[in-house]
Amino acid sequence: LTHRLGTLAFFVTLNPHDVTNILVAHYGGLEISWWCRMTAYECAVFIASHPAVAARVFDVVICGFIDIVVKYDQRVGLFGKCIGYYGTVEAQGRGTLHCHMLLWVQGHPNPERLQTMMIDDKHFKDLLFTWLEDLIKCELPG
Repeated sequence: LTHRLGTLAFFVTLNPHDVTNILVAHYGGLEISWWCRMTAYECAVFIASHPAVAARVFDVVICGFIDIVVKYDQRVGLFGKCIGYYGTVEAQGRGTLHCHMLLWVQGHPNPERLQTMMIDDKHFKDLLFTWLEDLIKCELPG
């Protein structure tokens, strides 16, 4: 897929809730063992009552994602060489933050060209969907 010319834009939604929970316990001054024994409701109450800590942890997670996974403007990251990104942060009903992010990846076709390529070449379409399904996950491994 990387031999095609152009730019591909990915839309990524990040919800680092599970990772955030552990980090909130760390930054919030809790013993991790105590945090692990808390119910989901107790964790949600703690996060809701410590919004500054939750926001700080969210910033650590998002910056880590951009630096380590995307590798913006450095080298090839998980999605390819990212030449630009835009993200917007929203709060969920339970008070946790999540980010919707658009990535521009160098060397890929634009959306119109990509659509034409998938219509014209079923093998390319199958490869693209196999690659996307392998790459995009909605949960943490394990």
